[in-house]
Amino acid sequence: MLEFVFNKVRLKALIDESPDDQDEVLVQLAFSMGKDSIFPATVIARCQKTGDVSEKGGSEINGCPRPPGCG
Repeated sequence: MLEFVFNKVRLKALIDESPDDQDEVLVQLAFSMGKDSIFPATVIARCQKTGDVSEKGGSEINGCPRPPGCG
């Protein structure tokens, strides 16, 4: 199972401060090649309109895979 940790205050602020027409929270996970067969993960969350598949920028926050968590 994969688990990811987001700071509650920052996630709530991301949602509360997004425009009203952005009614979904998208969570993106990207793995990169690390050392010794370790694949570090980058996790971000951003708000978007329903069904929006574009890669446009906007406010986003980082999360952390658990383990190890956000330390």
